[in-house]
Amino acid sequence: MRFFETIGSAIVIAYDDRPVLTTDRWIYGDAYFGSWGLDYEIPAAQMQAIRDADYHWFSHGHPDHLNIASLPLLTKGEFLLSDHYGSRVKEN
Repeated sequence: MRFFETIGSAIVIAYDDRPVLTTDRWIYGDAYFGSWGLDYEIPAAQMQAIRDADYHWFSHGHPDHLNIASLPLLTKGEFLLSDHYGSRVKEN
């Protein structure tokens, strides 16, 4: 079954019988030097789907979309990066 669900303000999980793609997953830690924290707990089923997805797309480099503390939790799948001006996300 194909569908998607959202978690928080930027996370999308797309399914095609299984989790295929996630976007901008901030799932752990804080952002903006500790001035932002997660306002919600991600349900266990959605957290597992995020971790099991085939692809993880990062739309841009803001820490509430590309969260460095969350990256070690993504041990499966490929990372996809937008074509940012000057390859800033890719190169840094």
